[in-house]
Amino acid sequence: MPLNIQINSLIFSFAFGIFFSLFLDLNYKIIYNSKKIIKIIGTFLVIFSSVLIYFIILLNINNATFHPYELIMIILGFYIENLIKNKIKKHKCT
Repeated sequence: MPLNIQINSLIFSFAFGIFFSLFLDLNYKIIYNSKKIIKIIGTFLVIFSSVLIYFIILLNINNATFHPYELIMIILGFYIENLIKNKIKKHKCT
């Protein structure tokens, strides 16, 4: 695979990790709903739509070839978004 496609895949995976973290923050309100059926359906739809969006965009970037380093970049983006969010919350409280 050419280097420019690998770099595009890495950048997209990192950005998707950030997007996925923000998306799960929105899902937090659905998870703690009092109705169990809403929890199950809401969580399923959020996860399914996220995975579908990821692979459709990855299909356009590199023919949906998934490499382990892309998973690492998703986790890294998720972690960095959480770090930034916690620092902002901490800064607002002070």
